[in-house]
Amino acid sequence: MEERTGVILHRLEERFPDARLLLEFRNPFELLIATILAAQARDEKVNEVTRKLFSAFPTPQDLAEAPEEEVAKFVQPLNYARKKAAFIKKVSQELVARFGGEVPASLEELVQLPGVGRKTANVVLANAFGIPAIPVDTHVGRVAQRIGLTRAQNPDRIEEDLRKLIPESQWIRASHLLGFLGRFICQAKRPSCRACPITDLCAYLEKTL
Repeated sequence: MEERTGVILHRLEERFPDARLLLEFRNPFELLIATILAAQARDEKVNEVTRKLFSAFPTPQDLAEAPEEEVAKFVQPLNYARKKAAFIKKVSQELVARFGGEVPASLEELVQLPGVGRKTANVVLANAFGIPAIPVDTHVGRVAQRIGLTRAQNPDRIEEDLRKLIPESQWIRASHLLGFLGRFICQAKRPSCRACPITDLCAYLEKTL
């Protein structure tokens, strides 16, 4: 299985050499907030929101002190704007109160923040700090299931299975590659199986014929 996984990642690297996180950020704080806002929202729309949001509130201190109604105005284009505005304000307050305005670089501390689960924490660890992690979003989870890297349904279990199959040094890159495959080819409703670079290694095509 590990050898097969290596072949899959090699082909995906050839197909998606520019695979990366599509959320825009300049520091761990911006990525943390952007990832919270990205729940059930398109990355492109989140980037539009965060450009304006961070122009107005560039630091955790700024966002922590901002009136929630003011924050909500910037977040309004996204789903669940009021709830997300409350979360990112509370997160900022916690960062200031508990961590001196800095984003912690540990999973245990990140998941203690309001609105931050394991996936969000892993996104920050991997992409802001370069700490090996496999964020399992809907794209990564769907692809991993379809190509037989896991039988699990729960994102935490999917992550556990992927961590066993993929060398730690490749965790971050693998998450980007699997994410790009899910985003652009192996989509939820109408996967483009004929355009997939790993069709011969995937049983899902047979189910679509």
